[in-house]
Amino acid sequence: MGGETELQKAYESILGQHFEAAVEWFLRAIEQDPDNPDYHYKLSITYARSNKLAEALRHARTAKRLAPAQPEYDAHLKTLEAKDLAVQAERLIDQNKRGCLLAVAYLRQALELDPLEESYYVLLAAAFAGAEEYREAVHTLQELLRLDPEHGTAQQLLEQYKAKLATYLEDKR
Repeated sequence: MGGETELQKAYESILGQHFEAAVEWFLRAIEQDPDNPDYHYKLSITYARSNKLAEALRHARTAKRLAPAQPEYDAHLKTLEAKDLAVQAERLIDQNKRGCLLAVAYLRQALELDPLEESYYVLLAAAFAGAEEYREAVHTLQELLRLDPEHGTAQQLLEQYKAKLATYLEDKR
């Protein structure tokens, strides 16, 4: 079976904290056996840990295409797709109200893919606040606090957004 030696070298590289070398070994394993979904999956994980999201997504999609019934490939791909959406949303939040509204759509999709990622709730609340949708921002943080009642950032932001909501409603009168 092609690629087993290269796979072993990749693991050795990971254990030695040599992640770029691990990537090279995984790529060599894929050269030996390009239709092995596990090689693509493991390379995707390595890329993701190195914050190379585009490459991680590409190989996760290949693994999923080669072995569509493999649940861990599907879960990994969903996690990466959610992260990609969140990264795009984060860039939009700083732009303007319209960017915030688009970020809301991306973050809702991200939460559908990965509903337990707490940082997406915080970003979603920030996007709502940027769009002056303070009620929704408050609601989003309350959802997060149901998942994690001790989430410090959510507690702080909730108080800020409640105050902004009160001011916003007062100004509307």
